[in-house]
Amino acid sequence: MQAIYFDGDVLARFAAAAPASQRDAVLANLSALLGVSLQQGGGRFATPYAFVRALKSGGVLAPATVNPQALRLLTVHGAKGLEAQVVLLLDTDTPERNADTMGVLIDWPGEAAWPSKFVFLASESQPPACSMPMLAAERLERQREELNALYVALTRARRTLALSSIAPYRSAERSWWQRLSDLAQPVALADALATASAPATAPTAENAVFYIKELPPAPVGYAPTAIKNGSTLDVCRSGEGAAELDALSTRLGLAMHRLLEWGDATAANVAACAREFALTPEQGAEAAAMAARILQGEGAWAWDNNVLAWQGNEVELLYQRQCLRLDRLVQRADPQHAGHWWVLDYKSALTPQEKPELLAQLRDYRAAVQAIYPDAVVKAAFLTAQGALIEVNELNRNRA
Repeated sequence: MQAIYFDGDVLARFAAAAPASQRDAVLANLSALLGVSLQQGGGRFATPYAFVRALKSGGVLAPATVNPQALRLLTVHGAKGLEAQVVLLLDTDTPERNADTMGVLIDWPGEAAWPSKFVFLASESQPPACSMPMLAAERLERQREELNALYVALTRARRTLALSSIAPYRSAERSWWQRLSDLAQPVALADALATASAPATAPTAENAVFYIKELPPAPVGYAPTAIKNGSTLDVCRSGEGAAELDALSTRLGLAMHRLLEWGDATAANVAACAREFALTPEQGAEAAAMAARILQGEGAWAWDNNVLAWQGNEVELLYQRQCLRLDRLVQRADPQHAGHWWVLDYKSALTPQEKPELLAQLRDYRAAVQAIYPDAVVKAAFLTAQGALIEVNELNRNRA
């Protein structure tokens, strides 16, 4: 979606086509769509079909935009606590509602422990005699509530209050229009339409041009702090610049991680990784070969269902207020190692165990899993693109 926005210059084109009064809302909704795509399942394992289904299911709130020229349509109750310079009350001459049917009347004094009378009412137009006093009290309360709503509506306007209505199909003696029309100043419809249709002021050079807000260019890649906290980037050296983070080796490592996450280096997956990380077909094949050496190397057992009791990719853990993401976490089921947990970290580098920061990162991963399973055996190892499994113990000396 980001590529579509960028290649098609979507924001600028929509902004140019949208009316000025709607431009901010249009741009806000387009920008929010990208954010929503990341919220669906963490932005991973998404398909167009699943994304559209998620949007159709509802529950996604549109972004709020502020426009001083906008009109807000609210119910009277929804407008409580709000004020505006001009308030227009619509359809104020409606007749009272018809008599209710299939209702309930309850007479329950506040000081009583239970109702004194409970009546199922088939029709308010033909009430039983026993319910007449209760129905009269109910209608009185409705009139009081109607006046309360009118008070709320009147007090929303700071400067101008306008009432509008159409001719009612039957008399509405206690409508808001009937109560207030004699106190208001009438406005001829022709004059109002003429004012509304008057040509706007000719656009000037200032108001004819609009600008789309843009962020400054950002380096492609991930910051070293993100790598330390569990990113799948293979490069992790302090002081690296944006050019290093965007180097070919980094993109190859990311593509290798993605293929291992999917667990299958099919032609379609390799092509998808090549597109995602801007690789040529040859470079995509190189990343696939790196992933294949890991899948078929010394750690191949980590993908053998006959050996494993549990397995997970890109496992997210919160440990000591840090969000960690483990490339692969498995639990062995074979008799000799039953119940043992292994934290596996993919690395395209030849000797990741010689980098202190990578060792510290892997120790944090293992400590996080050990905190969850304090009585279990938890081991950690690097899986390199050369097919090696390098186990890391407390002294960081063992190699398997």
